[in-house]
Amino acid sequence: MIRLNLRLRRRFIIIWCLCLWGLLTVFPPAYESYYPTPESRETFLAGMQANAGMSAVYGPLEAPASLGQLVAWEAGGLLLILGAVMAVLMVTGLHRKSEHLGYTELQLSTGISRLAPAGAALAATTIAAVIMGLGCGITLWASQLWVPEMTTSGAVAFGVTTTLAMVGSALLAQIAMLFVSNAHSVGRVGLLTVALSFLIRAVADAQELGWLNWLSPLGWKTVIAPYLDDDLGSAALLALVCLAAGAVVLGAERTRDNDTAMIHVPHRTRHRPRRINGMAHLATILSWASILTWVIVIFGLAAFLVALTGSLSGWMEADESIGQVFDEMFGSGDMKTEFIVYVAKLLGILVATTGIQTVVSFHSGEKDGTVDLLRSTGIRRWAPYGSYTLVACVGVLLATVGLWAGSWLGLVTQDSTVAQDFDTAVPAAWSQAGPALLLTGIAVALVGLAPRLAQMAWAPVAAATLLTLFGPLFKAPQWMIDLSPFEYVVRPDEGSWGVHGAMVAAAIALILIGLYGAQHREVH
Repeated sequence: MIRLNLRLRRRFIIIWCLCLWGLLTVFPPAYESYYPTPESRETFLAGMQANAGMSAVYGPLEAPASLGQLVAWEAGGLLLILGAVMAVLMVTGLHRKSEHLGYTELQLSTGISRLAPAGAALAATTIAAVIMGLGCGITLWASQLWVPEMTTSGAVAFGVTTTLAMVGSALLAQIAMLFVSNAHSVGRVGLLTVALSFLIRAVADAQELGWLNWLSPLGWKTVIAPYLDDDLGSAALLALVCLAAGAVVLGAERTRDNDTAMIHVPHRTRHRPRRINGMAHLATILSWASILTWVIVIFGLAAFLVALTGSLSGWMEADESIGQVFDEMFGSGDMKTEFIVYVAKLLGILVATTGIQTVVSFHSGEKDGTVDLLRSTGIRRWAPYGSYTLVACVGVLLATVGLWAGSWLGLVTQDSTVAQDFDTAVPAAWSQAGPALLLTGIAVALVGLAPRLAQMAWAPVAAATLLTLFGPLFKAPQWMIDLSPFEYVVRPDEGSWGVHGAMVAAAIALILIGLYGAQHREVH
C-alpha cells in the first residue's frame, strides 16, 4: 500500500519538491549579495532582535547572524509552512478522503489489517517528508560552491528540521481528524492545524516563550536552530516524539469506524427540512465552512501581527541606525505605517487564496459527476460554475472585512496607537480586495476554459507572492516587483484607487470569459 500511495502521489511530490527546492536555491546567493560581511548584518540583526513583529512572522534571529542563519530564518520560515501544507494535504488525501470515496473499504475487504490504510498513509507522507528534507539539505550543502560561508552541519540540521516539521504537522492533522466525522471538513481541519501551529510558534517567538516551540512543529526550527546550534540531540528527541505520536494515532484508529469520528458528537436535529433556494444558495451551503475558516484565520493573524506594532515605538527610539534596516526591507517611510502595509500584503495573499480555493473546488464536483447531475435538471450550463464564482467573490470580500477588522482590533489593543495608524490600516486592508478579485478572476477564466489545468490557478498567486515578499531581497528590478498586484497598496497620502478599479474591471472581464468557457465546453 505504501508503494501504491507513493505512485498515486508521485506527481504531487515531484512538483512540490522541485518548487520548494528551487525557492531555497536562490536564497544563499541573494543574502550574500545583500549582506556580504558580518559588519553589514549587525544593524539588521539588532533591528530584528528588537522587533517582535518580525520575530512573530519569521522567528527569532540570534547572533552572530551568519548567512546560513539568515537563510534558515526567512526561507526556512516560509518553506516549513509550505512543507507542512504539503504533508497535511497528502496524508488527508491518502487516508480520510480515500475512506470517504470508498477505496479504503474496498482495500479492507481483501483481509488486510484495519490499521494498514492509516499506517500506509503516514508512511508514504513520512517518505515524502524525508525526500523533501534530503533535497533541502543537499541544496544548501551544494550552495557552499558559490557561498563558502554556508556550512555542512547547518545544511544537515536544516534538512532534518524540514523532515521533522512535515511529519509532525501530518501527525497533528491526523490527531485532529480523529474527532472529525464530516469527510468534507477533513481538509479544512488539517489546514487549520497548520494555522494553529503557526500561531503557537509566533506567540512563542514574539513573547520569548521558548518552551512553547516544542508544542508546534513549525516551532521546531527554533528548537533545532540550523546554522546556529545545529542541535541534532533535540532533533532526535523530536523524532522520538513523532514516533510516539504515530503510535498514539494508530492505536486510536483501532477504535474508530470507517469514515467516522472516534468520538461521536451529537448533532442538533433539524426541526424543518432545509430548502435550497437556487444554485447560489447551494454553492453557499457547500462552501461557507471553508470561507468562514479562512475569514477567521485572516482575522486572527491580522489582529495578532498588527498588535505587534506596539513594539515598533521602542525600536524606533532605541537607535537611529536601526532605521536603515527598515529602509532596506520596506523602503523609506514611517516604520509603523510600512509594517501595517507589509502585514496587509502578507494577509492579502490569504484573501486571494479564499477565492481561488472556492473556484478550484468546483472542478472536484465536475470530476465526481455532481455537476452533470445538476445540469440534468435543465439549468443553464454555466449556472453551477457561475454560482461558485459568485460565492468566491463574496468570500474575497468577507476575507477583506476580516483583514480590516483584525487590523482594527490589533491597533485598539496598543497604547502607542495613534489616529494615523487607523488611517493607514483601513485603506491598506481594502487595497487587498482588488488584487484578490483579479487573481480569483484569473482562476475562473482558467477553470472555465481548461478545467484540466485547474491547479495552475495557483501559479499567479505564487508568482505574486514571490515578487512581493522576496523581490527586494533578490534585488529584482522595480518594474518586475510592480507586476505583483499586491504592491498597489493605498496609503493616506499615496496610491490611487483607480488602479484597483482597473483590477476589478479586469476581474469581471476574466469572470465573463470563464463563464463563457463553462457554457461551451464539456464537463471536465
